[in-house]
Amino acid sequence: MTKQMLKTAAAALAIMSLSATGACASKSAEIVAPLSVSNSQMQNAAALSSQWVDGRRQEMTGLEHVEEGGKLIRKAQKDERKATEKLNKAVTESDEQRAAYVRLVAGFGGASMPSAVETEIKALKKAADDWSDAYKRVEKQKSRVRDAQLEIANGESMVRTGNEMISNGRKKMRNAEAQSQGNQSDPAVLIADEPLVDMN
Repeated sequence: MTKQMLKTAAAALAIMSLSATGACASKSAEIVAPLSVSNSQMQNAAALSSQWVDGRRQEMTGLEHVEEGGKLIRKAQKDERKATEKLNKAVTESDEQRAAYVRLVAGFGGASMPSAVETEIKALKKAADDWSDAYKRVEKQKSRVRDAQLEIANGESMVRTGNEMISNGRKKMRNAEAQSQGNQSDPAVLIADEPLVDMN
């Protein structure tokens, strides 16, 4: 499970740093502020244009986070369903092996010769091995369910982070647009936040 957590953390870190990568930079390098901002008569029109572009970049990066987080959630949910099905089957098998062991030992103690005891010992060893194998399968599937649940949590975290970036980026763009028209960037007078993506 530790390896899985490290892989997940590495993947999340890679996605979180998309805004600094060349791929993202090439996309965002083409972003330009709308003419209403860049050609504004305000003295700080250049700064407002820069703010708008920065907001747009943040929004785009947030959208990428939401998309990647959504993919991670969907895959992990599928993995969780499969692991849960296998876990239920493994638990049933383990219970059956335990019941077989109980039935087996209930018939012990009636040996009249040492050779009969040896037969009982062999039967007991086989029952123990069968039960142990079934129990190991239960533990393996429990671990897979936990790993999938961790992936779901990581995906949900990426979606939340992406939504925050989208919201903050859009606020920057709206502020720049409002100021370019001579309005104050008072958050109270800005239009309400647009609904963000919910991957649940």
